This record gives sequence, C-alpha cells and structure tokens, in this order.
Amino acid sequence: MAATQFLDRPDGRLAYDLQGQGPLVVCAPGLADMRSTYRELASLLVGAGFTVATMDLRGLGESSAEWPSYTESDIAADILALVHALNAGPAILVGCDYSACAAVVAAANDQERVAALVLSGQRMREHPANFIAAAGRWLISRRGIGRFLWNKSWPALWGRHKPADFQARRKAMAANLAEPGRYEAVRAMLRPGTQNCELAMPHVTCPALLVCGDADPAFSNVSPEAEATYVANRLAGPTVVHMVRGAGYYPHAEQPEHVASIFNGWLATNHQLKLLGND
Repeated sequence: MAATQFLDRPDGRLAYDLQGQGPLVVCAPGLADMRSTYRELASLLVGAGFTVATMDLRGLGESSAEWPSYTESDIAADILALVHALNAGPAILVGCDYSACAAVVAAANDQERVAALVLSGQRMREHPANFIAAAGRWLISRRGIGRFLWNKSWPALWGRHKPADFQARRKAMAANLAEPGRYEAVRAMLRPGTQNCELAMPHVTCPALLVCGDADPAFSNVSPEAEATYVANRLAGPTVVHMVRGAGYYPHAEQPEHVASIFNGWLATNHQLKLLGND
C-alpha cells in the first residue's frame, strides 16, 4: 500500500492512500474493516490504468477514532469530500456493506462527482430477521462482548477463497478494533436509524455494477442474488448484477483478479463510462 495521507474534516480526519494515474476510483471498506481489504484489487486497478484511493471509514483504521455520528450520510459526505480534495473526479465509487450504502447516498447527493458505483455486500434495507440473526446482531452491538463475538464470527463471512494472509488480516482487524473508540464506531453503525440508502436508491442515475458473493452468509431470509436484484431494480440508472461463485461477504478480497476482470469488462462495454477507460 502507498503511504498514508490524511484529509481533515470538521469533526476529525480521514486516512487514505493514493496510487496510480488515470481516472479516479475511490474504495471504501465495510463495517469494522480497514482500507487494506482492497490491497490486491487496488493494485490490479492501478495496473489497468486508474488512480485508486482507498480510504478508512471515520472511526476505523487510521482515521481518527471519535466522531459525533456515523450514519451512511456521514460516510457519503466523507467520500465526496475526498473526491473533491483530490480534484480528480468524477469518480467510480467502490463500496462493501456499510460503505456500499454510503456510496449510493453519495451518488444520489452529487451526480457530478460520482461517475459510477461498484457495490458488494448489499445490506441496503432492513429485513425482518429470524431469531438467530436478530440475536447475533444484538450481541455484536453490545459493549464489551460485542467486539469479542465479532472477531470470533468474522471468518464465517468469507467464502471458499480466503487470501494467503488471512490470519494476518484477522489479527490486524482485531488489533484495530481494540483501540479506544474503534468498536464504538462499529456499534454506532449498527444502531437503527443510521440507514438512508433505500430512500436514496431511486435518485441514483449513474451506472452501477453489483458484484456479489453467491455464498454470502449475511442474508438470513433472502438469497444474495435476490437481494442484489432488488437493489438493481431500485436504482434508477443502468445496472449489472454479477454473482461471484464461492465468494462470501468480501468478493473483492476473496477473488480480486476475478472481480477486477468483471470491473474491466463492465467498463469496456458501458457506453456511459468508456471515456474513463483506456480503450
């Protein structure tokens, strides 16, 4: 990864890194994760001719730890602030889970700065949960035991293709969440009322690529493909859904070469985005 840089915001500072030359791609990680989750994908996109910024969410990674709020709208504003600061947009926004929702909000709020979306882990609406899922969500949102349970359950979110450095990633994430204020940010993101994504979806007119693991275990009462199709149908712009066989919650980290190939193929065939590519 490139050297860490910081963007000052009114209530804290965001950590990010920047590499490559070309059209801008901004990658934001999911709940409790760090920007290093995009290490391999970012390298592949740089090789394909893009400038890639990977950012830590507020409260996590190397971003400052304590912020007044952590809603999807807050994260969306952070993403747009980074695009503005880099003066390299419009950008393609890549998001997973919570940051996928934030990317949708960002695209609805600023169509000039967002060229397209690449989304995975599409938990973009509240579902009636079965008892096990509801209990699990309640437990990981508790102070104290929540962080322990998150660390224990995190490997189950992955599919068949874990990266070679999986254990090192697991230790790094656990160490980051153990720092003061970090898991409080996660707990805040889990609270009801932080979701604005579903309201924003009909206002998103840019192209969107949904890259979803067909073995994603995070959906308790609907299949990953059905949920991705729901999101695709709610977005107002042209959408493509691509299921990644054997991938779980993190297809970009589990199968980065395959996801990069999907991305480049989508870009090459999308007339609205051809000006961003090298062909």
